[in-house]
Amino acid sequence: MNRFAALSPTATGALACTAGMTVVGTSIALAPFLAGYPVLAGQAWRYLLAGLVLVGVMVARGVPMPRPRLRQLGRLVLLAGTGLAAFNWLLIEGTQRSDPAFFAAVIGATPLVLALAGPLLDGGRVHARTVAGSVAVVAGILVVQGATTAPLGAVPYAVGFLLCEAAFTLLAVPLLRAWGPLRVSAAACLVAVPLLAGVAVMEPGADLVVPTVAEVATLGFLAVGTTAIAFLLWYGGVLRLGADRAGLFAGVMPIAGVLAGVVAGTSVWSPAALVGALLCGTGIAVGLRRGSGPAQFADGGRPSPAATQPVPAESGS
Repeated sequence: MNRFAALSPTATGALACTAGMTVVGTSIALAPFLAGYPVLAGQAWRYLLAGLVLVGVMVARGVPMPRPRLRQLGRLVLLAGTGLAAFNWLLIEGTQRSDPAFFAAVIGATPLVLALAGPLLDGGRVHARTVAGSVAVVAGILVVQGATTAPLGAVPYAVGFLLCEAAFTLLAVPLLRAWGPLRVSAAACLVAVPLLAGVAVMEPGADLVVPTVAEVATLGFLAVGTTAIAFLLWYGGVLRLGADRAGLFAGVMPIAGVLAGVVAGTSVWSPAALVGALLCGTGIAVGLRRGSGPAQFADGGRPSPAATQPVPAESGS
C-alpha cells in the first residue's frame, strides 16, 4: 500500500512542492559547470531530454498523449513560451545588465503574486492567511538573498522574469485538471524545445559546441532532476493545493540553494540565512492554513475549485 495514500491532499501537495523546490534549489550549485556552454542551446537540450524522459514514463505507464483542443493548445504554447522559453531568455539578457542577485530577489516575490492572482483567475477569492504567509516568505527570501540594486534598464527584464515565473504556474492550472501533471509536464517541455532552439540560433557562439563530460552530466541532471522530476512534483502540488498555497513553497528554493552551496563549498552559512529560513518556514506554516467555518470557502460557502477538483489518475485505463 502506498504510504502517502493516508495523507491529506494538503500534506501530499506540501511534500510534493517542498521536494520539487529542493531539487531546483540544489541545482543552483551546478551552474558553474555550464558557464562556458551556450545557454539557450543548453536549455533546448535540457527540455528535449526531459520531454523524452517524461514521454518514456507515459509509455511505460500506458498514459496516452493528450489531444488538446484549440484553446488548450493555445494555452500550452503560451505556457511553454512564457514560463520556459521567455523565462530563460529574460534571465540571460537581464543578468547581463544587472547583478544576478537582483533577479533572485525579484523572483522572490512569486509567492505574493500567486497568492493574489491564483484565486482570482480560478474563480475564488483571495485568502488573507495565504497572503500573510506569502509576505513572510517573500521577506525571508529577501533576507537570504541580501539587499541588492540594479540599473533602471534591468527593471523591465526583471518584471518580465517575475511574470513568466508566475505564468508557469497560473497557465498550467486548467491543463492540470484536464490532463494531470505528467502529460502537462511532458507537453510543455516538448513545445518549449523549438521555441528555445529558434532563439538559440541567434545566440552569440551558437555554432555546434560539443559539451564536455561535466557539461553532459550537468545537462543530464538538469533534464531529469530539475525539469522532469521537479515539474512533476511542482505541478502535483499545485493541483492539490491550488496556485496560491503552492506558491508559498518558493521559499524552499533559496534555502536549498544556500545549503547546497555550503555542502559544495561555494557559499558560507550565515545568520541572515538562518533568519530567512525561519521567516520562510513561518510563512509557509501560516499560509497553508485555511480559516474555519464559512470564511474558508469562496462563492457563497462553496469550496474553491482547486479544493474540490479530483487529481487525474494519469493511467491508460
